[in-house]
Amino acid sequence: MTPFDSSSPAFDRTPIDGARVQHSIALLDHLVAHGPTTRSELASATGLGRSAITGIAARLIDAGVLVEQADASGDGRAVPLALSAADHVLVTAWLAPHAAIATVAALSGEEAARFADPFARDGEAAAPVDLLATVLTRALAHAGRAGHPVADLTVVVDGQVAGRPAVAVGSERLGAEPFDLLGELRKLVPGVAEVERGGRTARLVPAGQAAALAECEARGEADLFSLDGDGGIDSAVVDDGVARAGAHGLAASLAHLPIEPNGPRCACGQRGCLANLASARHVLEHAGLGDLDAQAGRTRALDELVRRIDAGDDRARWAWLDAAHAIGRALQVVVPVLDPPVIVVGGYWGDLLDEIDTSFRSNRPTIASGALTRVPRIEQAVAGPDAALVGARRLARDRLIADPVLLAG
Repeated sequence: MTPFDSSSPAFDRTPIDGARVQHSIALLDHLVAHGPTTRSELASATGLGRSAITGIAARLIDAGVLVEQADASGDGRAVPLALSAADHVLVTAWLAPHAAIATVAALSGEEAARFADPFARDGEAAAPVDLLATVLTRALAHAGRAGHPVADLTVVVDGQVAGRPAVAVGSERLGAEPFDLLGELRKLVPGVAEVERGGRTARLVPAGQAAALAECEARGEADLFSLDGDGGIDSAVVDDGVARAGAHGLAASLAHLPIEPNGPRCACGQRGCLANLASARHVLEHAGLGDLDAQAGRTRALDELVRRIDAGDDRARWAWLDAAHAIGRALQVVVPVLDPPVIVVGGYWGDLLDEIDTSFRSNRPTIASGALTRVPRIEQAVAGPDAALVGARRLARDRLIADPVLLAG
């Protein structure tokens, strides 16, 4: 399958040839994470030889990617190397389940500022694109006032991302049809064009894939299948540390997997899609919490749903059990194809994992005389509610260090 970021970096704009690409990435990754470092320290930290560090550093200095700082020892023995773009920042905007969010972070991913606007305010739902444009404008203005050029601008959206130029597909907030979110933001936020005029490209990233990458990093695992139902239904497969997109950007998507042949008609045209059986909106409506979702917001509505389920409320409990049954059936279809070592469940689904696990295992085949009946593991996500933001920043960081010219100050 095609990796998510299919525009794989090429070094035709840099003096680093193919044999030294991985060495360059290791060096730059350390500098992004740890700041100015001497050549000797880089050799120790990366495991590369001193001569390799010296050669790569010389090429990156010539390209304007690295600079030499003042020698702290005063005798020329320890000259720290630093990124010439060390003051640049990552701007990440996200259509989260409950709010439009935009953040400003250092190249290392450390968050410096956050701006958020909830979708439900005073009992009224605001237009998601307008709110996203508002918080993104504030984030870009914050970076400008602080004198920090934008090294990367990423927009995270629920659903999938497909096409060239990239569009959002199957988003709960933006609709099932392809939606040119970046095009709309360019119209509403002048700062987007300013960033792109500086040689950057705004990117659209699926929340499920970004969160899955953050989960891999948090767990120290390179392979997993993840799913989350707080917004629409976000899912992704990570194989050897790479979120796979497939030929059209739709790989590992569960939302429009038709698992009930005579189920309700979906906006996509199919019948029995998981999105129509187990999305947060569907479950909340069937639990009698649709009005709370619209008026008070998704976070409060899901908290109340979980509270009622724990309290034994019949309507909430049956709404959830029906959804969990559908989720388990979807996993029964997908897991034998992907064969992941672990299924990671995030959001409120993770808080109610037992019912999903029971449904999933109720119709599993016996393999190798029962030796493989517990494969894969199914576990609650550990990366936290900001996993999509964390993963998107990591993707941005990886793109930058893989194409050093983007880090030239």
